[in-house]
Amino acid sequence: MLTCLEIGATMFGLLQGWLVLKNKRSNWIAYMIQMLFMVFFSLNAKLYGDMVNSFVYFFIGLIGYILWKKENHRKIKECTWKERGLYILITVIATFFVYYSLKSTSDPLPLIDAFTTVSSFVATYYMVTKKIDTWIIWFVNDIFYVITYWLLPNQAFYLLGLNLIWTGMAVGSYINWKKIMKGEIHD
Repeated sequence: MLTCLEIGATMFGLLQGWLVLKNKRSNWIAYMIQMLFMVFFSLNAKLYGDMVNSFVYFFIGLIGYILWKKENHRKIKECTWKERGLYILITVIATFFVYYSLKSTSDPLPLIDAFTTVSSFVATYYMVTKKIDTWIIWFVNDIFYVITYWLLPNQAFYLLGLNLIWTGMAVGSYINWKKIMKGEIHD
């Protein structure tokens, strides 16, 4: 069962990653389906932070789908230095709060789970609002997800592979979105 959920999440994750790299609104549909697979995978793997994360992401995917249709959300922008400082501060503080909540559970990796949970929310917020900084956050986040899936007692090799691919896609997405911002390519 766990492997089927992992494969489903991986397939829709690859599709979503490719569509968002291309700045396509339809990425949010694949995203929501992937999140449904991830809710059940995380529940079975006892990654409770990821389970809550994925459940909330399903609804964020719906918001992203709606917002990306609106004209004022079609342009890609950069974060200001103030926004960057704020997202780093929020990530650090919230990671410790989530860690203290998770360490009393059977979560096998509470600190890494806390960090990936929080940084995923931050990255998703910036993806919904089309800030190019999302790809820097996703790059770091995906590296920590690779570590998570490697360290799990029952290693999740498909999700580990997906996050390795996503690490590369974060770089590709940053480059592609930067070209779109500069008007070098049209989405």
